[in-house]
Amino acid sequence: MSSDALKKKMQTATLVEKQVFAGGRLGIFKLKPTSGTRWWYQAGQYTTLGLDTSAHGFVPRAYSIAGSPLDDGSLEFYIALVDKGQLTPTIFAQELGATFHYLTPKGRFTIKHSGRHTIVMVATGTGLAPFVAQIRSLWKLHQSGIASGHRVVLFYGASYSDEFGYRQELEGYAAARKDGFDFTFICTSSRPDPARGWTPAIAQGRVNEVVRHVFDQPIPAGRTVSMPEGVDAAALRAHVLAGGAAQVAFMGCGNPGMIEDLKAPIASLGIGAYLIEEFWKA
Repeated sequence: MSSDALKKKMQTATLVEKQVFAGGRLGIFKLKPTSGTRWWYQAGQYTTLGLDTSAHGFVPRAYSIAGSPLDDGSLEFYIALVDKGQLTPTIFAQELGATFHYLTPKGRFTIKHSGRHTIVMVATGTGLAPFVAQIRSLWKLHQSGIASGHRVVLFYGASYSDEFGYRQELEGYAAARKDGFDFTFICTSSRPDPARGWTPAIAQGRVNEVVRHVFDQPIPAGRTVSMPEGVDAAALRAHVLAGGAAQVAFMGCGNPGMIEDLKAPIASLGIGAYLIEEFWKA
């Protein structure tokens, strides 16, 4: 299908919130459907966004939805600026009130599809987006008195510590464990520079290597991994595997190299459920 034909099938939405950080290279964008309604979707699904660009005409690209379907009828996205990309420079240049096009959300990267009680989520960069949607949804249900029945551990990796989108929100959910919300959050920097926000509360190392360390799996020679201050790797491993490997699913989203690297460790643990969503630069 041509881009113009696809554009005619899409709904429109207005940019109502825009937050850009990390030196202008990361952004959170919130869209409000023009009609006042949007398609219902499951946390973890994705949609296709499209914009008219000066250099490439109408350009559509798939993006996971970072907002929860229990949010206020908006669609929220976590997007990285790609140098010389066909679409993201235009997205980042949009001002509030701009019109975007989008398709009906779809996809099977959902907690329900994992079919397990304990979920270990592993994200790099903006691959965090579907996990924000899922955890925010579980939190909203928890607040309303509906127990999710899930134990969730999220490992989130970025190069520098000022690139952790949604960190404050996620740390808030993790702090609610004392109130019965079973969520653990570990963020890690592969370049732990204090000048860019790293503190001992943040792990050190690539996120896949931190996961390997927690589950007592080998990491490459010469690589250094450390846990956040006060977090014991063995205790976290026991927390995840308390109900047995058969009750655990891994979900990986982001860099394809990270996703591939975790396949062998996950298999060696006897965990058969590994849902993946690869993010390619575009």
